[in-house]
Amino acid sequence: MASKLDRRAMLAGMGMGVLALAAPLPLLAQNTDRARIAKVEAFAVRRANFVKITADDGTVGWGEAGHSGGWLVAELIRSELAAIYEGADPFDGDGLWARAYYETDELGPGGLASQALGGVDCALWDLRGRLLGLPVWALLGGRHRSSFPVYGSFSRDLGSGRYMTPAEAARRAAEMVEEGFKAVKVRMAIREENADPADDPTLPTARAVRRAIGDDVPLYVDANNGYRAARAIEVGRALHGELGVSVFEEPTAMHHYASMAEVSAALDITIAGGEHEYTPFAFRDLIDHGRPDLLNPDVSKLSGLTPARQVAALAYLRDKPISVHNARPTLLSAAHAHFVAWAETASRVQEHPGRVRLAELWKYFDNRILPENGVFTVPDTPGLGLEPNEAAIRADAS
Repeated sequence: MASKLDRRAMLAGMGMGVLALAAPLPLLAQNTDRARIAKVEAFAVRRANFVKITADDGTVGWGEAGHSGGWLVAELIRSELAAIYEGADPFDGDGLWARAYYETDELGPGGLASQALGGVDCALWDLRGRLLGLPVWALLGGRHRSSFPVYGSFSRDLGSGRYMTPAEAARRAAEMVEEGFKAVKVRMAIREENADPADDPTLPTARAVRRAIGDDVPLYVDANNGYRAARAIEVGRALHGELGVSVFEEPTAMHHYASMAEVSAALDITIAGGEHEYTPFAFRDLIDHGRPDLLNPDVSKLSGLTPARQVAALAYLRDKPISVHNARPTLLSAAHAHFVAWAETASRVQEHPGRVRLAELWKYFDNRILPENGVFTVPDTPGLGLEPNEAAIRADAS
């Protein structure tokens, strides 16, 4: 008869979502020579931060750290996190993450520290996969799906205070449909301009996009925390009733859970939230008090795949579907793909930034993982499945 430990490993390998939180990494690690982490490095290139973890046998894992912060994120990894991880057993992932999280808590969470730790944590999952010859989804506990549909996502924000006109947004949305995406989301970026703006771009932009993509393509709108509850309800009713918008993301300010709950109770449209939650504890409070219909965790902002597993467990226990926030096309997109493959409630269409956004980052990789005809196939190769070009990264890094 199989032992309890054997049965746990067997169930995890079958993809039993929440049970996989007791992941079989210690069992699998018995097949290694107990490699140690020799070195943690960070590389800041334009519009990205990459993390490299090298084991003492020469095996390498790579991750990506965050959406912003530049050299500050890279320096935080070098000055604060590297010493915690170097010399450690790479299979002590949960303990290492907890130590790093609490030793940098006064630098975050919710900022540079979260992004930095997220990059290191994802690189460590990649390293473990390469040490064991297994894809990350297998280390998480197996997969519920080997591929999934994705929607194309873009922002009105062009940087430096410039924003797309409704006509420009309509053209970009049409391009995404031509790329094969089966649904489109527009990030309105109104929080950056002003909360509850008098000259609100949401409805004019959504109308132009709907005309461009037709009535049969699902349309989502991300308000980016831009409204107070009363205005969000007004806009949400128009989006749903007039334009058939099916998802209204972050209609109210982050952490204003009572306002989100008010909006959710008033509207028939699906309310999404979670991109700006940086801990599993915050997701617990969001679910209990904000009452969104759909959760949007981001493994970078959450400080990695390690705590993202806890959010998946919360989603499972509270019966909440997951559609990840995924705005980066390379290593973070790969990390999200493995998470989606494993997480039981990630059964919805997932986000992808498309082939245009940050396309310049692909010069740092020897292979690409992109959706085809609106479907993303999860890699089966060891680790996250991407092969960085270290020479190219080092040539541009600071």
